[in-house]
Amino acid sequence: MENQKTNEKYGFYNAVITSACLVWAIASIALMVFFTGMNQVTYAIMVVGQLFLVMGIILLNRKKLSGALVSLTGISCIIIPAVNRWGGLFSANAKGDNIFPILLSVAIGMIGLAMMIVPEVLEEISKSKCKKVVKAECVDLDENHLQDGSVAYAPVYQYEYNGNIYTKCTNKYKKTGVATVGSNIELRINEFKPTDVYIPASKASKMVIYIIGASLFVMGLGMILTILGI
Repeated sequence: MENQKTNEKYGFYNAVITSACLVWAIASIALMVFFTGMNQVTYAIMVVGQLFLVMGIILLNRKKLSGALVSLTGISCIIIPAVNRWGGLFSANAKGDNIFPILLSVAIGMIGLAMMIVPEVLEEISKSKCKKVVKAECVDLDENHLQDGSVAYAPVYQYEYNGNIYTKCTNKYKKTGVATVGSNIELRINEFKPTDVYIPASKASKMVIYIIGASLFVMGLGMILTILGI
């Protein structure tokens, strides 16, 4: 009974945090659109920065090294426009006042474009290298203890190729819908390096990346057009 109450508590906590992050993201995108429309590019870039900073902190809490880069990008998007506008970085009559806003707007647009293109390209490259199909059995479930106290699982598969036995964890951690020990699937492996396995990304995760990428690309392009007065 105590364990059930604890799981319910962590489940509620996780739902609240997820909802808060979703609301935060939607509000940030709305603010970016608003400030861009009001020709307040500095504020729009700073809003992008705080959104990146929050995303970076979340990734760091999940022990993702990419969180450090995302956090640094967010801090840069907050500090540099502020210094450029209010810190006297350029003289009042200088024509280079828009250099940093333009560079940051281009960076935001390029990050968004990369998020729409790079994941698909990397997946196609991985798929093209892993052409050999083998039968694999789930022999274990690897545990990952999350920050909210819950546990996610990733199946560990074992397969045979050219007389050798290989064991591979998918690193695709989920709380539900996890493969059961003893179940069998077909895996695509690299016949020249059998430890390399192609595992398709989930449609849900790809859709989230595409939506965020498209939002950043459109926002970056809008900021550039606003700065240039087009």
